[in-house]
Amino acid sequence: MDLKQLEYFVRVAELGGFTKAAAVLSVAQPALSKQIRQLEVELQRNLLVRNGRGVSLTEEGAMLLSHAKGILEQVERARQEVSDIQGLPIGKVVVAAPPAAGTALIAQTQLVSTFRERFPKASLEIIEAKTWTIYEWLLLGRVDIGLLYDPRPSPVIEITPLGEEEIFLVSRKSDAKLPAGKSIPFRQLSRYSLIIPSYPHAMRALADTVAAKAGIKLDIAIQIEGVPFILELVNKGLGHTLLPRGIVESSHLAAKVQINPFTGPRLARTLTVAVSSQRRVTHLTRETVKLVLHYLQLGTKH
Repeated sequence: MDLKQLEYFVRVAELGGFTKAAAVLSVAQPALSKQIRQLEVELQRNLLVRNGRGVSLTEEGAMLLSHAKGILEQVERARQEVSDIQGLPIGKVVVAAPPAAGTALIAQTQLVSTFRERFPKASLEIIEAKTWTIYEWLLLGRVDIGLLYDPRPSPVIEITPLGEEEIFLVSRKSDAKLPAGKSIPFRQLSRYSLIIPSYPHAMRALADTVAAKAGIKLDIAIQIEGVPFILELVNKGLGHTLLPRGIVESSHLAAKVQINPFTGPRLARTLTVAVSSQRRVTHLTRETVKLVLHYLQLGTKH
């Protein structure tokens, strides 16, 4: 059993067939099939079930896949650490972000260009997911860096605050009960029918927590995820929502809605950068964190 065989096996298993895997790996399909067969002979177990539509894993194959992924990741980490000592970071750093933060991150094109200039042999992967999913990934060591809103403390996650993001009441202009920009006491939020995501979405969790402290009950008219969908429903007059200013202003419906800040208390959440100690924190990871902190902190100053 060698690393090449494990890499080939992982690609075939993930892609569900030899044809796709051969194209991705840039090897001839017969050669790929031969390597996998040699692996099965050595282990004396069938790892894949071949059928007309591709392949599926046997029980033994599923077990090997889990181990193979871990082995290949450890090898890649070792390669990165050796390169770090030589001052030539290689490999990949994975950053996970919720939709709003991910949009802000990708918008910072200087961050990506600076990363490529400083680490020409390394790659940056940005993936989008819900806050609680990213938190779980960090706990399990599946990503290097996560952008999180108001995360729970954990001994295996190192958290650095990026800045506070104020949340506003968003209404269709013709349905607004107050002039644009005028503050609304938070307790009066109970008078508004809301269109917001369901729990445990970070925005919903924040609204529920502040409402409980204020002693009010929120009027949830529609529970839905996805900012474009929410703003479309607000624009149709089906309710109001809660969003940061930047997201509203970047929408094509910005001119048709208005925002009002809250007082007593303000509604705000803290964006943080989190690093998992469940993965080896390399020099590349640390330097990427510095870039994220630098560019996103500049971006959050209004």
